[in-house]
Amino acid sequence: MKNSALRSAWYAGTWYAGDGEGLKATILDSIDAADKVRSKESPTGAIRFALLPHAGLYYSGRGIAPLLRHAPPKISRVLILAPSHSAYLPNDQISFGNFSGFDTPLGRLEAFKVSDSSQLNSVLQKEHAVEMVLPFLAYLQEEQKSPIEVAMGLISHVSDINQANILANQLIELLGEEELERGETLVIASSDFTHYGPRFNYVPYGMRANQEVLTRVKEEDLKVATLLAKGELGPLFLRQRSERGTICGIAAGAIVSALAKKSGSKGWVADYYTSLDVVKERSNDLVAYGTILWR
Repeated sequence: MKNSALRSAWYAGTWYAGDGEGLKATILDSIDAADKVRSKESPTGAIRFALLPHAGLYYSGRGIAPLLRHAPPKISRVLILAPSHSAYLPNDQISFGNFSGFDTPLGRLEAFKVSDSSQLNSVLQKEHAVEMVLPFLAYLQEEQKSPIEVAMGLISHVSDINQANILANQLIELLGEEELERGETLVIASSDFTHYGPRFNYVPYGMRANQEVLTRVKEEDLKVATLLAKGELGPLFLRQRSERGTICGIAAGAIVSALAKKSGSKGWVADYYTSLDVVKERSNDLVAYGTILWR
């Protein structure tokens, strides 16, 4: 792509291993961790859409790994939708980047063009929510021995179900209905679930993250995840209006949920856990991670 920049692996060496060998070991460990908690009743088959976490791979790897287990035989394109953790974005509008490619310690991923705009490239360069899945896509690219092209977009707020459907229709037009039906184009929403504790100024169930609080957080998160998986966005937006939540990528998740429903895909919650399950230490602050897949 002319006049567009290569996106560097900004968080390599900090949020995940900076060398190929170490990163591949992280990915294999993540697959193993995901396999250990996978239910025998879990659906099988190739997916078309996903919602995946975006913390450092020590935390989010297990939640991203199901993508590898359920990937189509061949992936040609992947669109990643994420919130911005640093920049103000207009409501009800996806802001796309325009990179020529994406570096990872496991090799480069090429780009495909969704928009002519490149004004958000500087924001996307430092946005961790779009980067954590890239090493897994590079791993898939190596496994399938054919290139995977990537595009990125940011959105932090969707006002209601009508706007979610409008944005989903825009993506169908931009990506191509036939291309989506072919199953070689994946659309991924990047989101963690509840951020709980004094650190996040969110303690509706109590200051201490005891078992009662953890159970309540899980119950509420799984309600949201199930609504997203089923494409039941009316009840989802009612919840959003009545409760102050801390699910950072709910806007991206709503769009992908609407897109999956329009495409006739069926979703399920493939995994759910928290940062406390990973570190095995007591803390009153935690972040929850969920994986939703649609096929």
